[in-house]
Parts: sequence; C-alpha cells; structure tokens
Amino acid sequence: MESFDILKQSIEDNKLGHALLLHGPDLSTLSRIAESLSAQILKADDAYTHPDFFTLRPSGNARYIKIGSKDERNKGVWPENTMRRLNDDLQKTSNQGGNKVVIVYEAERMNVEAANAFLKTLEEPPEGTYLFLLSTSPYSVIDTIKSRCLSYRIQESDPIQSLDSWEEWKLTYWSWMSSLIQGYDRSKLCDNFFGFYGMIIKLQKTIESYRAVLLENENEKITRPLSPDEKSALEVGIERSIRERLFAEIEDLTSAFVKSLAKANAQNYLVNPLEEITLALEKSTGLLKLNFNSSSAIELYFLKSLRIWSSASRVLTKN
Repeated sequence: MESFDILKQSIEDNKLGHALLLHGPDLSTLSRIAESLSAQILKADDAYTHPDFFTLRPSGNARYIKIGSKDERNKGVWPENTMRRLNDDLQKTSNQGGNKVVIVYEAERMNVEAANAFLKTLEEPPEGTYLFLLSTSPYSVIDTIKSRCLSYRIQESDPIQSLDSWEEWKLTYWSWMSSLIQGYDRSKLCDNFFGFYGMIIKLQKTIESYRAVLLENENEKITRPLSPDEKSALEVGIERSIRERLFAEIEDLTSAFVKSLAKANAQNYLVNPLEEITLALEKSTGLLKLNFNSSSAIELYFLKSLRIWSSASRVLTKN
C-alpha cells in the first residue's frame, strides 16, 4: 500500500498522527497530497476555502520561514505567514468547532529560531490539530523538528506538462551529443560553440515557461493575496522544482544516449562518461538548491559535459 493510501485510511480510522513529515523528490506532488489529506480531515471540497486551514511558506530573498518580528506586530497581531502568527492561530478555538490543519511548505527552510518557536506546538498540538510538514530535502530539516514527526516518503510524481519547447530542446540536446561524439572538427567549432550557448538560453526560457504555468496554477489555489516576499519565494521554489525535474529528464536522456552508443559499438567503456555526466548534473542541481545563479549552474554542467564527451569521442576514434 502506498503512503498516500495509508494516510487516507488512517484519517478514516481516526488514527492519523498529529505531526507528519511528507518528503519526496517533487514539491508539487507533496503539496497536492497534503492538500487532499487536509480537505479530507476538514471534510471540505477544497482545504484552502476552509477557515481552519493554515499554511506557512518561505519568504524573502533568502527564502526562510520567518519567526515574526516584534516590530511588525499590528495591535498585538503578528504578521501573516510567520511562525508566531501560526502558533497564535492554532491556540484559538477552531472557527467551525472541528479540526484544524496546517501545511508547512519546504520545512527545510525553517531556521533554528523559527523551529524553536514551533517546538511547543509540535510537541503538544491543540486537540484536533494536524500538522503536515513538506520537504524535498528531509535530511536538511532540523533534527529537533524531524524527530517529533512521523515520516512518510512520497515516491509518486505528478507528470510534468509537455511543452513543445521542451520536446524540441531534448531533440537538440541529443543531436548535440551526437555531434560531439563524432570527434573534433575545426570547421564545426563555431557551430558547436553557438549551439552550446543556444541550448543554455533555450533551456532557461523553457524553465521560465514552466514556471509561469505552475505559478498560475498555484495562485488559483491560494485564497489570500501574497506579499511580495511570499510571491518571490514561491516563484523561486517552483523554479527550483522545475529545474530539478528537467535535470532528471536530462539525466535519463543522457543515459539512453549512452546505451544506444554502447549497443551500436558493442562496448561498455562509455559507462565512465555516463557516471561523470551524472555527477556533473548532481553538482549543478546541488548548486541550484543553494540558490546559486541558475544560468551559471546550467552553464557549468554543459561545460563539464562538453569536456566529457570530447574525451569519449577520442576513445571511440581509437576503437
């Protein structure tokens, strides 16, 4: 039985834990599942329309979950989308006399200060309160938080919408690898150079197109206006998720290319280039998670893969 089915059954049996860490490779999938479970708990068609549904998201350029500054209090009320505001809201009687549900998006973005403010609520949640913490990097979640949650890995992933620009880009990428593996040709050096940067620019534009689509979908769900800081953090989070998923597809495509070469040449020596390219992809993805400049991280990967394929072409020539 999948984690989602187990959680649904736990709600039906009234045996759901009060604090759950849902983690997996895709934030949009985690969000969809947590929102569906929240609606089930609240007996609502859409959790976002229920007055006892609360969310907490990263905000600002640093994309941290904020604790809430005393200077920002207005007539004793903490600002929205802060840990202290959430804690206060959860201590109040539920609007409809039933359960209350919280989703903390990207829980790994919670710093020590916010985590400490959350601990008491996490350890002793008010009766009928359920807390969902979502993370694509569970090992980065603060230990004091993680140890107080039941952990569920969500393996399934929502299929990413196919865009013509992305399908075209994958064909161009395959052709680029094919040209590089043919070996060094000075007469084609200029074409390879412009093709290299053209792919980087087109990949970035494709990411922006995906971001616009997913951001529109996300905004349709959110019932209150987001502050500029929240909107900026949401956009960055969506873009990071898209980059990671597209890089995963690039890795699959590269693997398929290497297998096709190995089959055609009856050789296994291309295993090493595949491992090197996979490591280069992982390094670039890791830099993106650290908010490294996206264009620089993508360019770094392609420069690395250019060197790897050039080396592989010499091996092919010798054989």
